Parts: sequence; C-alpha cells; structure tokens
Amino acid sequence: LAAPAEVTKEVTKTIERTTTTTVTKTITQTVATTPTPTPPPKEKIVIGVSLSLTGVYAAGALAHSLPTFKMVVDDYNAKGGLYVPEYGRRLPIELKIYDDKSDVETMLRMLEKLINEERVDFLFSPWGTAFTFSATPIFEKYHYPLIGITVSSLQLMKKAESGELKYIFLALTQPPLQAKAAADLLEHVGFNNLGIIYIADLHGIELSSTLYSELYGRNIIPQIMESYPLGVMDLSPLIKKLQASKIDALFMIGYPEDSTLFIKQSAELGYKPRFLLGSAGMDLPAVMAPLGTETIKGICHWYGVVSYKENQALRDFAERHKQQFGFYPESNKAQKYAAHECLFKAIEKYGLNREKVMEALRTEEFDTIIGKVRYKPSEGLIYPDMPIIAQFQGGEMAETIWPEKYASSKWIPYGK
Repeated sequence: LAAPAEVTKEVTKTIERTTTTTVTKTITQTVATTPTPTPPPKEKIVIGVSLSLTGVYAAGALAHSLPTFKMVVDDYNAKGGLYVPEYGRRLPIELKIYDDKSDVETMLRMLEKLINEERVDFLFSPWGTAFTFSATPIFEKYHYPLIGITVSSLQLMKKAESGELKYIFLALTQPPLQAKAAADLLEHVGFNNLGIIYIADLHGIELSSTLYSELYGRNIIPQIMESYPLGVMDLSPLIKKLQASKIDALFMIGYPEDSTLFIKQSAELGYKPRFLLGSAGMDLPAVMAPLGTETIKGICHWYGVVSYKENQALRDFAERHKQQFGFYPESNKAQKYAAHECLFKAIEKYGLNREKVMEALRTEEFDTIIGKVRYKPSEGLIYPDMPIIAQFQGGEMAETIWPEKYASSKWIPYGK
C-alpha cells in the first residue's frame, strides 16, 4: 500500500534536510582537516641528457649542445640554482650526461635509464634531427618537455602544430621558413646553375626536399641534386661533378665533418661557387675557424639568428663562450641558450610539475638573453625581427645577412 501523500512529502523534506546537513558538515570537516601536501625532501634538481660525446655525431654535439647545456646550468648554479616554488628556495642543478656513442638504440636506452632508474627531474635533448625524432616517443610517453635545439624537421613541426605531439618545443627555425629564406636570398644574389647536395639521413632528406619544393614553386630547378652517405670519406667525385656542370650556386645540407671535408677538397680541386649556403657544421666557428677566416669568408649558413655585436649582453655572452670552450658561439647559440632559459623560467614559476611547465612553454612569453620570445610550432622559438641566414665575412663569428631588413651586414660572394 502506498503511504499517504502528506507522509511522503514530510519524509522527502526530512531526507533532503538530513542529506544537505550531512554533506555540508562532511565538506567543512574535510577542508578543515586536510593538510597541505609536503613535497619529499630534495637537495638538488637533476637534469639528464643522452648525448653523442663520441662517434660520428660528436663534432656537432660537442660544439652545438654541450656548451649550451653547461653555460645555462653554470649560470643558474652561480645564482644558487633554480628557485623551486614548492620548496621556497633555490636548489642546485646537477647535469647527468650519458654518452650514446652516436648510436640511436643506445640513446633510447640511456633515456629510459635516466627516467626510470635515475629519476631525473627534466631532460635535455639529444643531438641532431634524427636522434631527436627517434627520442620524441619517449618524451611523450613519460611527459617530459623536449627542448629541441638541434632539430629541423617538417614531420615534427606538423605533429606539433596538430597537437599530436604535446611535449616537443622546436627551438630552431623550421624547414618551410628556412627554404623560403634561402630561395629569397638566392633570387636576390642571382645565379646561373644551381646544385643541392645533402647527407642521406633525416635532416638532409627533409630539408633538401622542402627546399626543392620551394624552389620548384618558383620555377627554379636544380641542375644537380644528389645525396652522399653519413660518414663519407671522399667527396671529390661529387665536387668534380659540380665543377663539370658549372654549378655557381650550391646548397649543402650536412654535418660538421662532411662540411669541412667538402671545403678542403673543393680548395684542392679549385672549385669555389659564387654562392654557398650550408647547414649544421658550416654554422660552427669551432669547425670553420680552424680552416682560416679567409678560407671560409663568403660561406653562408642557416640558423643565422644573432649578430653578437647587437648589444653588450650578447658581446659578453660570446666572449664568455670563447673563454670557457675555446671557440666563439655559432649564430644561434644564444637562441639555444634562450630556449633553456624559457624552460628554467617556467620551472621557477610553476615548480617541478612537468605538466604545468609544458603548458607554460606552450602558451607564455619569456624574457631571455635575445629578448622576449615564445614558442610557435611552425616557426620555432621566435622573436620580432629575427634573421634566418648568416655569413662568415672575414671573422670567426658570422654576420646576419637575411632577411636583409633584419641583417647586420650585406651578402658578399664566396667565389667569383
């Protein structure tokens, strides 16, 4: 039998009153008695990196990456370390470096060890496009921000743009902008016969194909477009082919060892194109300056972000780099340094929570040695009026030359 309506009404009112009172009391008591979480004891911040200290990639890693890591860590440790909000004080930074011997499988194992055994707080990136590309799934899996300071990849750029990759932050100018700037400069200086040579790995293949597409869209077709293998010991057959075809404008997409080999063997064979633009390797004073400032005069390279004459802070940065490592910084070393400043400033604001740090890197602007910057997936770490191409013009450090309106100097020919 159903209860009378007035009884049902009264019971409902009683239940509502009881439930409301009980829930209110429970919430009040919970809020009042829950303690603030105390972070575990911590005396230092550990940052790990798997880096090619030996092997075929060592020349690039030892000149591009290692000085960047050491400078930014040393500079923060000189201030007492990183301020960590949850501890209310600065903690010194320990940089833990493993040698991956330029072997990708070793690099992946080292990253897993740093994360799962060493329990590092953050990671720095491995060297180069191919290794960074291979490492990305591990950074994504464990939610570690990846500050990619030596990677230029159309594939990674598109995945970052789409949101498929959430934890990668590309610091360098990426292939579409590189290709556009190179094609613009080429048209500006003029040429008769164009060649493209590139190393047969991910960096060489991606950048050369992006460059070819940009040139093709302008009805510019290279007369020669050829690859050469990683670890090449003799480029003279390719150089002779360039000579025979009267290539007076050349793009070379390679690494330090093959770049210096090309310059030396070209000199021996008497080949000197009027226009020469290179990539990783041709940007490095550590690699280029020993060849002689007159020998390298006129050689252009991508990643020409900074002229160290711009202001006193950059001049001091360049001199400190020379004093500490024995060679001047490449044109985008300050950009690489700034990329890690962004990471450290995010940590000092949000603590060791990597998700919050990742979100800050995605959305916020940071004040760095090169000014106010932010990450943009399609363009890298950007700031207003940023040059893209630089050129050695008689000194150990290069001048920025393109786009011309942001340049510190005008282009000069390499050969005649």
